[in-house]
Amino acid sequence: MKKRLLAAMPLISLMLFLGAWLYYEKLELGMTFFLLIPLSWILLTGNFFKRLSEIVPFVSLLLFLWLGFGLGYWHPGWLVFFLIPLTNIIVERKIDARKFVGIVVTAAYITLGLVYDTWHPTWIMFLLIPIINTLFFPQKNAYVTIKTQSFRFGDVVDADIEDKDRK
Repeated sequence: MKKRLLAAMPLISLMLFLGAWLYYEKLELGMTFFLLIPLSWILLTGNFFKRLSEIVPFVSLLLFLWLGFGLGYWHPGWLVFFLIPLTNIIVERKIDARKFVGIVVTAAYITLGLVYDTWHPTWIMFLLIPIINTLFFPQKNAYVTIKTQSFRFGDVVDADIEDKDRK
């Protein structure tokens, strides 16, 4: 059944596109239905739970576009992007310090937005997440180190000199 659904998804997407465009006169909404083709491929192949945290950004974007283009709910529609870290926490079943920083900053943003109704300028506080995580909780492989032995400028120069000597 999965193979049949994968094979039929381009036609299903085309039907949904034409329905949204011709019946509801919403071309932008209709175009988003073509994103169901790669989404179905991701969802229906391999282990579902392993791929769940990988596809949630794609699904969130798709939901956001459907809410915006289809229903005009751009403002509350951005809340679907909170599914990305929430799904990651649920799938991995652990909260480390880096994730905790994201949760605290997000909770502060929502609290300030609801209490003071200042959504626009306070979104800048999300920049605190990478700043705090980089300063206090760096990842092991986040930095590039260059060993001086790996660059052999002398060898390149010597090879050029040898090539000139041979001529």
